[in-house]
Order: sequence, then structure tokens, then C-alpha cells
Amino acid sequence: MIKIIIPCSGDKSLNLDKLLNSLKKQSRFKDCEVYFAEDQLSDSFKNELSQLSPPFNFVENKTNNKLYGLKNVCRVLDMIDSDCIIGIIDCDDFLWGNDCLENIFKEYEKGHECVWTANSMINTGINFSSHLDHSRSVYEQPWVSSHFKTFKLNHYKSVSQSNFLNENGEWFESCYDQALMLPILHSILKNKGKTKYIDKVHYIYNNTDPSKESQYRDSQLKNEKFIRSRGFLES
Repeated sequence: MIKIIIPCSGDKSLNLDKLLNSLKKQSRFKDCEVYFAEDQLSDSFKNELSQLSPPFNFVENKTNNKLYGLKNVCRVLDMIDSDCIIGIIDCDDFLWGNDCLENIFKEYEKGHECVWTANSMINTGINFSSHLDHSRSVYEQPWVSSHFKTFKLNHYKSVSQSNFLNENGEWFESCYDQALMLPILHSILKNKGKTKYIDKVHYIYNNTDPSKESQYRDSQLKNEKFIRSRGFLES
């Protein structure tokens, strides 16, 4: 079973229909559950997501506070009890090819603990995923494990929450993908686990909204520098 978490915020997903269709056409769609993690959505978008039928699930943010990506994803991870494969898709993005989940499952059946794929920016075709160098710390390598990222839930559960908090003890509000994945990857490799990069485009990344890239750019760069310089926290 793969449980896919889709963090959502704002007024509307630019590609919701494409995202839903990209999931429904998967040859292993019957083996997945999908969780839309809401974070201060507009009423219309919230209503649209809450009307979806299983295996699509709507997880409402019942606080009055914006959670941002990392805390929003982690609250759903903390709700899941049984070990499984976790996948994360941003709400404006979508999967590519009907064999994406099939290829992911095959790698886990071979004993891999974290699997990610090649991706393509929606308007340039650039792929920014690649292989990891297992001889170096993940904190010292370029960020290559972004989309489509999946991992075994037990590795998240084994990582101290302190890795997800900034120097003030608050949840990171930007750079959530690295804040989440670098500790998980470090833990896997430290314990001699296997990771796998699938060199096939299975994820389309929407970079057509300039605000998505620029709104938190300074904060993202600051947090990335801090996360990498601090490294892994055992507790």
C-alpha cells in the first residue's frame, strides 16, 4: 500500500483535474490511498476536495493557524499507524505515465527504503532529480531527491522531530522538502538501507506561477543553509 499526501493551500489548484486523472489512471491505483491535507483553503476549494470519494480523503486543518508545508504533511504522517510507503505530491503538480506507482512498488519489492523519480518542469522540461552519492553525507550533496519522492513510513517515525524545527524551536515554514527528506535519507543510509532513483520522468512540476517560486525564496535559501549546516539531530 502507498499512501499519498497532497498538501494544499490557497484558493485553487491549477492542475487539480490533471492530478486526479494522473492518479486514477495508475495501473496500481487500487493499492493507494490519497490524503489532501488542507491548510487555510478558500471555502470553494475546501468544498471541492471534501466532496471527493475514497480512496481520496480530505484532512482538514481545524486550527486557526496556517501550518505551512512541513507541519501540514507531518500531521498526516503522524495519523498513519501501520507501516507503508508514503508518497508526496504538491497540489499543483501531477504524475506522468500510468506505470509510475507500478515502478515505485517494484523498487520497494527489491528492498529499497526510499525511492524517487525523474521529473519535468511543466514549461521547460528540466529534470532536477538524480542519483545520490552514498559515499557522502546527504547534507553535503545537491538536492536531487525531490519529485516524485517516496519513503517507508517507519523511517519518518524514527527521526527526531527536532530535525523539523528551526533554531527557535518552530516548524520550518519553507524549504519543507529538504527539511523532511534530508533527515530521512540520512537515517536510511546510516543504517545501511538502500535508496533508488528511477531515471524515468514520472512527475510534472508546475513552475508557471512566479509567486510560487519567489514568495518564499529568501526564506527558503536561509532555511536550506541552516538545515545543511546543522546536519542530522539524533534527539
